[in-house]
Amino acid sequence: MSTTTSSSRTSSVQWLIESRPPSLTWLRPAPPQHNQPPLDLAGPHPEHAETTTPNGRGVRVTTVRARWAARPRPDLPSVEEWSSTLALGIVQALLGQRSVAQLNRWIAEDVLAAISIYQRRNLREQGRVAVPIAVRSVRVQHPDPAVAEVAAHMVIAKRSAAMAFRLEALGDRWLCTALELGPCHRLPSGDG
Repeated sequence: MSTTTSSSRTSSVQWLIESRPPSLTWLRPAPPQHNQPPLDLAGPHPEHAETTTPNGRGVRVTTVRARWAARPRPDLPSVEEWSSTLALGIVQALLGQRSVAQLNRWIAEDVLAAISIYQRRNLREQGRVAVPIAVRSVRVQHPDPAVAEVAAHMVIAKRSAAMAFRLEALGDRWLCTALELGPCHRLPSGDG
């Protein structure tokens, strides 16, 4: 027995609309115009853009002296010395080794509130933590004469920690208006 089936469907081909973008031809770059010098992508040598000096406490302080960096106002205290002391004080406050009230003249209210909240939480969970704290290096740059951006490398209980903060001039003193701690979301406890 043989069965034959016939299909009622017919095949048809429909052409699609061309949707590819037009081709591009790349040309060799034109020689630079006489009024446009080539870009200096190498820039100044790093040893000329930054100066590094140890301060009296053995902290390596690097100051950016690039062309874009501003000169700090002369009536302000030395940010190189002052920032290493502030970084140490902030970490001591976070660990409960120093009262937050001691920092309120040099830190903006919102940053001080965040430090206070962190300190209370840390004291509630771990109690006072007595660990050695040392500032290893500080890097300072001035995007504006009344602004300093500081990055500090700290050692807390044999662990490295990073801190960055922004200082803005308030009269004849510096005021910390922003603070960020490094990738460790919790400071080390007393167990090292």
